[in-house]
Amino acid sequence: MGFKAYQLCELFGIVLLLGSTATQMFYLDPLKREIEWRLAAFSIQQSAQVQLKAIHDNRIVLLQAANASAEKIKEAEAERDKNLGRYRTADANISDYMIEKESVEDNLQMIVLALFALGTLLAGFGRAMEMRAQPD
Repeated sequence: MGFKAYQLCELFGIVLLLGSTATQMFYLDPLKREIEWRLAAFSIQQSAQVQLKAIHDNRIVLLQAANASAEKIKEAEAERDKNLGRYRTADANISDYMIEKESVEDNLQMIVLALFALGTLLAGFGRAMEMRAQPD
């Protein structure tokens, strides 16, 4: 008892459907979640960066209003620049990650759609041939 060609097409179509579903579940969805988490972290980081700059700027203005020594003001400005510099590095890291993963995600989505479409067509073709082969 051998398989007919359309039965093999149907079986291969079902394998493609399962493969596309597995790729979606085990790679694309976790990748999307990771990107969303990083975007949320980036948003929080941006808010903290704005607040930190405002705090340091207020401190410098208060030091100037209190006629603090130029040395104290320069020290406060250096501390502000040092702290804001840490955020710039983190901003660059997050944007590099997003740029890197965007093309991977887009390509995988196209592959999953192609596999799903081909698998559906092959499974449908196999079913249609099976129904056609049945005696009336």
